[in-house]
Amino acid sequence: MNRAPSAALCLPHPKMGLNQRGSALFLILIGVAIFAALSYAVVEGLRVSEGTTNAVNQDKGQLEATSVLDFTYAVRSAVQQMRVDGVPAANLDFVIPGDEPAFSTAPHTSKVFHPQGGHASYTAVWPALDDPTQATPTAWNFLSNAVDGIGGSGNEVILTLIAVPERTCSELDRILIGTTTIPSVSGDINGMFSTGSTPMTAVNCAACEGKAGACVENGGLRAFYFVLDRG
Repeated sequence: MNRAPSAALCLPHPKMGLNQRGSALFLILIGVAIFAALSYAVVEGLRVSEGTTNAVNQDKGQLEATSVLDFTYAVRSAVQQMRVDGVPAANLDFVIPGDEPAFSTAPHTSKVFHPQGGHASYTAVWPALDDPTQATPTAWNFLSNAVDGIGGSGNEVILTLIAVPERTCSELDRILIGTTTIPSVSGDINGMFSTGSTPMTAVNCAACEGKAGACVENGGLRAFYFVLDRG
């Protein structure tokens, strides 16, 4: 009797299961490694972004502080020349272009920003001097006030700027008094730096004593001042 050939049994190779499990484990390890690499890249990217933002903010503060001082020094130079030419400190007139008819009305010799007076170029407080999280300056102030340790017994002629952004204030102090820590004062900021009704004494403004310029704060409100003429 002829027997039908028996079908060959196809049994898996005993090593195939081990190979498949090994491949799966390998893929899992690769996935873990890729995830770890991506996580590291994201974290480092955030750190770089934060560092870049901080650097940009610091650069902006430096640029703004430089611009403030450029204007300040130009006004001081004009005032000093006018004083040499015989204009009394009490007669210095800081009327600005566009403030009519006062600006165009003669005589002009005592007007700091007039071409026939001090011929200083007037620059309005610029929109870039801003921080959306804070109150910001709107105008320069020119006033007479006494600064302890500066000049004689009379009042000084000073330029001021109220509501200075923190990073700009800090940079101004770095340049003027050698520290980025903004000094705190006890006196009324507006009284000292806007109206001149509060003297800048060692009690009201200890950080101002003997300093021709600085940026100080009280209650989060910061003010920059600079002496244009010593009393």
